[in-house]
Amino acid sequence: MEQTDIVTLAAKADTKPRQYHITIVSAGISEPSNTLRLATEVAEKVVECLHGYGKEVAVETVNLKEYARQIADASLTFNPDGGLSSMIDRVVNSDALIVASPIYKASYSGLFKEFWDIVEQDTITNMPVVLCATGGSDRHAMVPDVVMRGLFAFFRAVPTPTSIMATKDAFDTQELIDRELRAASELGALVLSGVRRRPSAGISGSEGDRW
Repeated sequence: MEQTDIVTLAAKADTKPRQYHITIVSAGISEPSNTLRLATEVAEKVVECLHGYGKEVAVETVNLKEYARQIADASLTFNPDGGLSSMIDRVVNSDALIVASPIYKASYSGLFKEFWDIVEQDTITNMPVVLCATGGSDRHAMVPDVVMRGLFAFFRAVPTPTSIMATKDAFDTQELIDRELRAASELGALVLSGVRRRPSAGISGSEGDRW
């Protein structure tokens, strides 16, 4: 019997024409940033994947360093100002996220954590997410799965099975490219499956109807 990959199956189920909105949330602070580069490479592969099934995709990039002062203020007041509030609205209303952080002391950065601390808990329920991280050595390889995955489990988001950690020397290697392609195809399948638009069990009324 002919086997069909999960993206093809999801694409067959997704019959409504629409444009998908994917947002990169990067906590990279260097210029240029390997953290942003990794997330961008994944996003490009997701776009290629979805274009292959005739789907339109818009990608937005959020550089958290540009909001660092506002995020710090909001972490004290729990009241994001206009620009930060608007950015958070765009993030939580995406069809999927690609989140990326540099690794410090075996964890994601303080800026990355501070941002997610001010995002309301239920706003990214069922959100497809690719978890990306960059570090100085392979000693950090498990950070996306051990540390980042737990954070997004708390949000009840839906991380892809494949996460990615890259060192500077990993870029342009076939191993990293293959991992990016695998994560991109998994995110594409989740997006096309409509999991983001389906309310969680037990949620009703305006909260469930939002999607």
